Amino acid sequence: MADVDRVRILVVGDSGVGKSSLVHLICHDEPLTKSSWTVGCSVDVKLYESSAQKASCSKTFCIELWEIGGFSGHANSRSMFYQPTHGLILVHDLTNWKSYINLNKWLTEVTQGGSNGGLEAISSGSEQDQVGGDHFPILIVGTKHDQVGGVASSQRRSALTEKTGADSIFVDCLNGRQFSPGSTHRPQLYSFFDKVIESRYNQRNASSLDRRRVSAVQR
Repeated sequence: MADVDRVRILVVGDSGVGKSSLVHLICHDEPLTKSSWTVGCSVDVKLYESSAQKASCSKTFCIELWEIGGFSGHANSRSMFYQPTHGLILVHDLTNWKSYINLNKWLTEVTQGGSNGGLEAISSGSEQDQVGGDHFPILIVGTKHDQVGGVASSQRRSALTEKTGADSIFVDCLNGRQFSPGSTHRPQLYSFFDKVIESRYNQRNASSLDRRRVSAVQR
């Protein structure tokens, strides 16, 4: 495990939308049988073989999924979990339209709010150019897809996905095969992971270049 690089992905959304169930399904390929409210933050991990162009061939990464509790009473304290991070999963409940509308608030809170003034990954340049792109990849996940029709769920693919440039998928977290080999969602999830890994490499290379420039100036 000493040679395994780590990337951190935040998982945010309103309370009760199914973040814990989603994270468990991604990491363990099986439904979560007993769920409870997340207070503060809960972390789970998944080992992932990356095909990102800037990663070493067949390099294994430890994907850390930091699920942030959605209870509104903790809004002032949860920013401590927001840095450093390399990607974002926004989760909403397909049976609860308000949970989708509130994703705009979550996006603003994560990228701009908190005492740190927003994420380091988008601290320079325009937010529109960087959020959801190569600098800060985003995946939007709608849960409880088994409880809604195709027409109702398709209405969620709207302004937010266009604003962020994010991919959007709808899942049933009670179905353990949602991200199994051959499933529709597996390539989308893994493509997101690769974007997050490339984003981290870009940040690392930029930091290394800055350090070399400072060293050259000091000489």
